[in-house]
Amino acid sequence: MAFKGFWPLLWRHRKSAVSELKNSLFKSSYVKLVQKYCPQVRTEDLLPYPSGVRAQAVTRQGELIHDFKFVESEHSFHIGNAPSPAATSAFPIADRILASVVEKLS
Repeated sequence: MAFKGFWPLLWRHRKSAVSELKNSLFKSSYVKLVQKYCPQVRTEDLLPYPSGVRAQAVTRQGELIHDFKFVESEHSFHIGNAPSPAATSAFPIADRILASVVEKLS
């Protein structure tokens, strides 16, 4: 919550944030959402389970970074925010890394 981009992100997506919070706190609300896709699901069908976490890179302005973030320095190359499914991009990522290495060696 101390990250500068958190509050602008929350404000920008406040409708979704409220909906996600409501669906997390109230099983009946979540069941209504699920029933849009599978009407036969009932509240008693849902069992406790830990929530999932999906990391998402955010700028200091509160904007989501939807693609890979490449950060280079003289002696390192970092790939950040590898969105799922990252494996489908393995060869393009390798091409990008190789191009950077070749450029540094030239």
